Amino acid sequence: MSAVSSSKKDMILCGSPMKTVLIFALPIVLGNVFQQLYNIVDAIVVGNYLGNTALAGISVATPIIDVVNALIIGGTIGVGVLTAMLFGAGNTARLKTVHSTSVLGGIVITVLLSAAGLAFSGVILRAQGTAEEVCAEALTYLRIIFAGLIFCFLYNYYAALLRSSGDSRTPFVVLLVSSVLHALMDVLLTGYLGMGIVGVAVSTVTCQAFSAVLCILFTRRRLGEIRLKKGGLRFDWREGRNVLNYAWAAALQQAVICIGRVLIQGMLTGLGTDTVTGYNMGMRTEQFIFCFSQGLSAAMVVCISQNYGHGNIARMRRFHGCGLIIVTVLAVIVFAVCRTVPHRLIGVFSRTPSVISAGVQYTGTMAFFYIFSFLGEITQGFFRSMGRLRLTMIASLLQVILRVILSYFLIPVLGITGICLSVAAGWALLVIIEGTYSIKVSRRLALKAQSAPQIP
Repeated sequence: MSAVSSSKKDMILCGSPMKTVLIFALPIVLGNVFQQLYNIVDAIVVGNYLGNTALAGISVATPIIDVVNALIIGGTIGVGVLTAMLFGAGNTARLKTVHSTSVLGGIVITVLLSAAGLAFSGVILRAQGTAEEVCAEALTYLRIIFAGLIFCFLYNYYAALLRSSGDSRTPFVVLLVSSVLHALMDVLLTGYLGMGIVGVAVSTVTCQAFSAVLCILFTRRRLGEIRLKKGGLRFDWREGRNVLNYAWAAALQQAVICIGRVLIQGMLTGLGTDTVTGYNMGMRTEQFIFCFSQGLSAAMVVCISQNYGHGNIARMRRFHGCGLIIVTVLAVIVFAVCRTVPHRLIGVFSRTPSVISAGVQYTGTMAFFYIFSFLGEITQGFFRSMGRLRLTMIASLLQVILRVILSYFLIPVLGITGICLSVAAGWALLVIIEGTYSIKVSRRLALKAQSAPQIP
């Protein structure tokens, strides 16, 4: 291993679990924050320079993009679990084969997703009852984003590979630079050159390409032992099936949550464009909040996966306990902020009172329930780190089904409050299902703490 990855690996396998997970999580959390800034900056620029129709276009386009991005990011999360286990076991030869297979397979799947997005985005938007002028703006934005989707895959894959090796800092630095560039390009192309929503989309794709190239270069430099040299890029069918086993469940898990949001958004159209826009601004705020819990969960997955590959089961359980403690403290902080200043959070995106009111209603109500989401993130991370990705996918699917069913009945009666109660019920169901089972699994692991696990 390189000096960088070796030192990080030693920390993950030997250092204090609480200190290790906090240090390793910090760059991931900050990276998630800057990832969200891509969308947040778009919304701010559009809302201030282009008006409510363009802002509504971005709002209704976002859930569609989120579904596709979730498939890509979820797949890379799944592959990251496998590569973290192999890094922990020191199996460089297999790592190189998995790396080559994952890159080629991911490119093919991303091209197919791009084609599907270009073909069906208009159908989805009109099926939701989106106003035609809003639909036109959204389609312009979506076509450019889907045309450059390959860069989204390349960045997320190579960032996941770096993190699984123990390097969480490099992906953050890349996103920091890229996000600053993105903000500057947004203002330049949209505010000064008058390119409208096209400028926002072009800025996003350009900066994703920039991020992908930087991550690839850093990977080649810091993980030279698995560098793909000329003639070494090949698809191994056996490893392809193994990679798919890790990737598909994680991808589907991420996607079903986003699909649920798309379905719920369709139920909101009868409440008016401003309400839909306010709800989506509340969702943007929520995604920012989730940067912290998801970043912590991602860090915990790498720490547990490497120790799982290394055979240190007792240490795996300690990382899990640290994660539960940290998110409980986080939930208290988030509650205080969301209940005290929700109007300031939503007011960043729009000056329209009705939009702000809808967003504040969502954010202020959800403050009571984020503890369930955070606990669910950590519990799912615990199972994900051991390759139990089908379990996490099934639990996510069940909670989304409950969320959609309850929304169908509660939205006509309670409006946005109905969404809040439906989402909270889904999170609670997930915590009950996986939380109960995680206690049993943890006890079994304690009994087998002296046994070395086999890498799947």
